[in-house]
Amino acid sequence: MSKFETEVLIIGGGVNGASIARELSKYKVDVILVEKKVDVGQSITKHSFSNVKQGSFAQAFRPGDLRTKLLWDSLPLMGPLCEELDVPTKNQGELRVYSNAAELASAQENKRLADENATKYGGPDFGLQWIDTETLRSWEPNISKKFVGALYDPNLTATDPVRYTMALVSNAKKNGVNVVLETEVEAISRREEGRGLQVFDVETTRGSIKCQFIVNAAGEYVHEVARMAGADDFASFPLIIYTGVLDKKLGGLVNHQIMHHATSYVNPNIHDNLFIGEPLTPWKKYHDHATSKTLADLGLKQAQDILPDISPTDRINYHAGIAMFRDLETGWEEYVCAISRWVPKFINIQTSVPGVSASPGTAKYTVKLLAREGLKLEENPNFDPYEKAIPDFSELSDEEKKQLIAQDPRYGHVVCRCETVTEGEIVEAIKRGARTLDGVKFRCRPGMGRCHGGFCSPRVMAILSRELNIPEEQITKKGPVSRHLLFKSKELLRSSQS
Repeated sequence: MSKFETEVLIIGGGVNGASIARELSKYKVDVILVEKKVDVGQSITKHSFSNVKQGSFAQAFRPGDLRTKLLWDSLPLMGPLCEELDVPTKNQGELRVYSNAAELASAQENKRLADENATKYGGPDFGLQWIDTETLRSWEPNISKKFVGALYDPNLTATDPVRYTMALVSNAKKNGVNVVLETEVEAISRREEGRGLQVFDVETTRGSIKCQFIVNAAGEYVHEVARMAGADDFASFPLIIYTGVLDKKLGGLVNHQIMHHATSYVNPNIHDNLFIGEPLTPWKKYHDHATSKTLADLGLKQAQDILPDISPTDRINYHAGIAMFRDLETGWEEYVCAISRWVPKFINIQTSVPGVSASPGTAKYTVKLLAREGLKLEENPNFDPYEKAIPDFSELSDEEKKQLIAQDPRYGHVVCRCETVTEGEIVEAIKRGARTLDGVKFRCRPGMGRCHGGFCSPRVMAILSRELNIPEEQITKKGPVSRHLLFKSKELLRSSQS
């Protein structure tokens, strides 16, 4: 078993862990990030709504909450971050629609709170606007005619949360952070080591790690990790959030994110799919992400409240993610980003909606907490903030496609017809760390279309096998327990006859 030693150990490779790792890489600090899965961004982050700036719902958070502060701190940071990391974004704005006097009154209260927050945190550029019936009809002719107006946030922006997380981790690695995947934390202990210095001994599935500070950003496992160290001094109440994915052919049906109440929305993502949902239900069995027909039908019904013409056949996928809430006594949606009251130098991070949007502010706030606990921060003079994305062949002009194919003919071989993904993109994704079908899918989208990889999966597996120099039977969907090919053709028959 290996033994590691570091100053700061980050547990969890979701958007918060990735953001904190990248923020720490700006300094001369020894950092290790461990993630139990085979890739980063594959748990709560993967189920996010694609927004990097929440709309009026989030702007109307209670003034004074940490959640409100971290979101507003993040709003001016996210755009420049995505530019540095070459992560695609699309400004689409949010319309919070209303159909009667009661809903108008709720929208008025939202605007009052949003204006109060804008005055305190953001300034006039983050204000909200009233949209009348005529303007709403011209902007969104396909939504239900029962809506008579909307509260408009022009600043809501969409991105790809997993690509964003992967880019953060890639940049953190470039700047010196040690990222260790498929590494699960099993035990945490504390001890004194000379002159009263407290250190942690962390046992993992890949060996032990000695560190001075721990940042617990373990997502849906945050409470379990905190309990290992006796630092579970906060409330956790996880809820399931259902999200349905509609076919790209409906991509032009709406032009903005449309919200009606807090649990009914239609959200275009940057790849022209529509996301719909999202009923909140208690998490009956921990770490169970199973979906059901009941959830799927309820999500569709809520979306049809906004877009009456969509049908069950328009759904191409649906998934259930987890949002980590608290309890009513401490503030239902309030964040945890704090040094444990019971364990010094141990920081717990628990964020609910909107976790992706607030992640830049959360990272900066966490680094300040580490400094307060004694971590010395000296700027890294070699810090390089920039990443370059994999070329998206489907978005290039004809001339750009010709130039790319001339450089590498594999870009002329389309592997995924639904998303127009080429062999060149898949090879580049593997060079950048993809080891599974999902690793390739979340970097360049083969398998994201209506056929769910029915046509392209065998070809992607063959490319993975070739580039990684391993048998196709060892290729998995998302890690060790998800093999696609259990045996070669007729292997069992031949073995029984021998």
